[in-house]
This record gives sequence, C-alpha cells and structure tokens, in this order.
Amino acid sequence: MANDTMKLYKDITDKSIASIKKVSELNLRTFEALATKQAEIVQNAEISKKLSAIFTDSKDINDIFSAQSDLANAYTEELSSNVNEITDILNGAQEELTGLAEEAFEDAKSNAEKVAAEVKANAEKIVADFK
Repeated sequence: MANDTMKLYKDITDKSIASIKKVSELNLRTFEALATKQAEIVQNAEISKKLSAIFTDSKDINDIFSAQSDLANAYTEELSSNVNEITDILNGAQEELTGLAEEAFEDAKSNAEKVAAEVKANAEKIVADFK
C-alpha cells in the first residue's frame, strides 16, 4: 500500500515538473520569436536613412513631399504586417498555453481522485485493522 502511495505521489510530481517544463519551453519559444521580430523591426531603421536621402537628394519641395508620402505608405504597410505577425505569435502562444492549462487541470482532477481513493483505502484498512 505504501509503495502505491509513493508511486502515486511520484507520478504527480513528475507530471507537475513536466508541465512546468512545457510552460518554460513555450515562454522561451515565444520570447525568441518576439526577439527575432523585434530585431527585424530595428534593422528596418533604413527608413530614417531613406528619409535623410530624400532631403539630401531632392531640391524640389514637391519631390520631397511625394517621396515622403511614398515612404510613409511603405512604412505603414510594413508596420501593419509586423503588428499582424506579432499578434499571430502571441495568439499561438495563448492557444498553446490554454491547451497546457486544460491538460494540467485534467491531470489535477485525475490526481485528486486517485489521492482521495488512496486516502479512503488507507482509512478503511486502518478501521479494519483496528477491529
């Protein structure tokens, strides 16, 4: 009986450690994806170089306004795309975390039932031994 109890608690501990590891791995993957995206965005600081070139290369005010408008449109599309990609990364992480939470809840429920059954069996054995 004691070995069964020890095995039950070992299984619960092992599952808990595995759950923590899965969440840690998810956090790391999400962080890496966001860091990669941030690095891409920072590397696109080319916009300031292009803006500087517009003022350096253009002498006509209409050319400057036109070039700025084109650059703003390109930047807006790129920014929108980056926001969508970041949203996808976070939504994917949220879905995976929800799945892990549901799995952990089912394990906790199952473990609680097993522990309750074990406690009941031990209590019945003690009562039977006492009689």
